[in-house]
Amino acid sequence: MRNVDVNIGKACNLRCRFCSNGDPLPEELRWADPAVVEAEVRMRRREGADSIGFLGGEPTLYPHLERIVRTARELGFARIALCTNGTRLADPGLLDRLLDAGVTRVAVSIHSHTRSVEDHITRRPGSFERKVAALRNLVAAERQGRLPDGVSLNTVLHGRNVERLDRFVRFAAGLGVTGVRFNFIRPCRLAEGNRTWVPRFSLVTPSLLRVVRLNESLFRLALNFGDIPYCKYPRAVLRDPGLRRRYVGEGWDLATDVSVTWRHQRKTMSARAARFNWQRRRLEFKSLVPACRACLLRDRCEGAWQKYLDLYGDREFAAGPAFVEACLGRGGAGEVAPAAVRRRAGARAPRS
Repeated sequence: MRNVDVNIGKACNLRCRFCSNGDPLPEELRWADPAVVEAEVRMRRREGADSIGFLGGEPTLYPHLERIVRTARELGFARIALCTNGTRLADPGLLDRLLDAGVTRVAVSIHSHTRSVEDHITRRPGSFERKVAALRNLVAAERQGRLPDGVSLNTVLHGRNVERLDRFVRFAAGLGVTGVRFNFIRPCRLAEGNRTWVPRFSLVTPSLLRVVRLNESLFRLALNFGDIPYCKYPRAVLRDPGLRRRYVGEGWDLATDVSVTWRHQRKTMSARAARFNWQRRRLEFKSLVPACRACLLRDRCEGAWQKYLDLYGDREFAAGPAFVEACLGRGGAGEVAPAAVRRRAGARAPRS
């Protein structure tokens, strides 16, 4: 399946403390012209995309969203997704209209299983309760067959939840959600240099192991992790081909092109930057380190966010090659899916 994500603007009703959009300027909050968005959707369909997602900002605030979704359905997109913070989908009427227009999948951004932490992150009291209400609405719609491509949680792995991921999984399963993606925090803009929000991988690895054991024994959710170097996965995961396939998230991701359609961005970005492949662009902000030259997976691993390396250095990766070899054996690298783009070990990413 060939996927495209269309970014329609940075406007949002929350102000998450580690949002990768930062604090948008007033001119960046203008929504995309619906005619421009429709033209982009049509062009992407002609190019062969059969899956499309809409993101922002918060796409459910976009006044023309139902129209654009309906256009995508009429053009024959098989999968139409929203990436949303979910707060507005607590309104069953809005959800019904979007489903009737053609939405087939919803990914909800929620970053804690507790009210106090989630509301602190979003800086909007009551946002946790609205997200939970939305998830109940979405799970009900999925069970009724109205969301054929499902509901999932899109969760940032950060310093306030890293040691409680197992509790988060229990929370998700209790709501009836069957898909969870944990993405390691990108330490840019609001989160750059912030050790409160950006945990060391030494905290991540044992937490991942607890989650995997819990999920394997009780829930069997479609659960995986993103933006974590291979050498920071637990030994039990890295050495087991089945667990690697289930839990290393990059192997699950659709190849995704991105179109940026909101007005300020179209005026200030080059044509190349307005349309790009996300897997390739993401690697521009990651790096391997000198120790990676000796690693069996040096051509298959995306490395760590460069801003993480700026914050903590690379000493913790020194033992990575020996760990990977102990898990895989000398000939085991061929069983691991390659990264989207190969990178020279030790190459640094540009600053964002």
